[in-house]
Amino acid sequence: MNALHELLAPSLALALSVLGLAALRARKAESPRQRSQRGIEINLALRGLLHDLQLHRGMASILLNGNPAFSTRLQAKQAEIHHALRALVDAPPTPDLLAPPRIEQLRTTWETLRSQVLSLSPLQSFARHSILIQDLLRLISDVAERSQLDAGSPVSPSLTDMIWRRLPEVAEGIGKARAIGSGIAAVGQASGVDRIRLRFLVTHIRDGLKVVQTAIGRDGGPLSREAMQAAAKAQGTGGRLLSLIESELIAVECPNIDAEAYFAAATDALEDIYRVYDAASTSLAQPSGHRTPADASLKAAAVPAA
Repeated sequence: MNALHELLAPSLALALSVLGLAALRARKAESPRQRSQRGIEINLALRGLLHDLQLHRGMASILLNGNPAFSTRLQAKQAEIHHALRALVDAPPTPDLLAPPRIEQLRTTWETLRSQVLSLSPLQSFARHSILIQDLLRLISDVAERSQLDAGSPVSPSLTDMIWRRLPEVAEGIGKARAIGSGIAAVGQASGVDRIRLRFLVTHIRDGLKVVQTAIGRDGGPLSREAMQAAAKAQGTGGRLLSLIESELIAVECPNIDAEAYFAAATDALEDIYRVYDAASTSLAQPSGHRTPADASLKAAAVPAA
């Protein structure tokens, strides 16, 4: 057996080298637009995983704070995350944009968290989810940067920053506020630390929404009408969520908002942010001739009032 292995090993190494060179030549032959499209497709898949992990964190917060209503939904979300990670692991490798070991590390970290989550405290669960999500945010940013490096890329650096860094940061701020606020609503009380964390997140989200709004108004010419409409809607739902947090969770001594109602309101705001992400990504992945350009009135609506 060892002798057979010694005979086959050089041939296998040669075959792998040939395949590697062929893949490298194929990557070099692709256009900047093709490379950009590959990156956008990868990040749309990662965005789906990000949303699911944020949902799982919020559901776990409600459950660990004593409300059993989300037990079945938590198990279903765990199955969805498992399948999403499995699909990413099994997908054809694209090591120039997304190194397989990074996806495998995400999967391993998730499986450990999944197996332990019900034995954690609410604070421990929040922290461990947030570390995993932060790793995923960095991965999305890395894929965007690697896929848009070429000077011939159809996506400008300003739009790259807005779509694949700023929007996910705003989404994560809302995701954190959903998890913390849902926990407060589940127990009907908020500590001083909880209020401080929520105040910080409200400021962070509000500032992030302004940055996104300004960037779209200034640099959103290549975006579709659908992306502009989604951005305008996200500003409204995001603002309403921030008002809800300030009036129902921060300003009152004993919060009396229903945990599921708050979770739903925060989820609406978060999903509107992701609609901007998806519509902008999809419009930039299309050839310019196939886009439905935003008109001047939509672009004007995206610029904040003075």
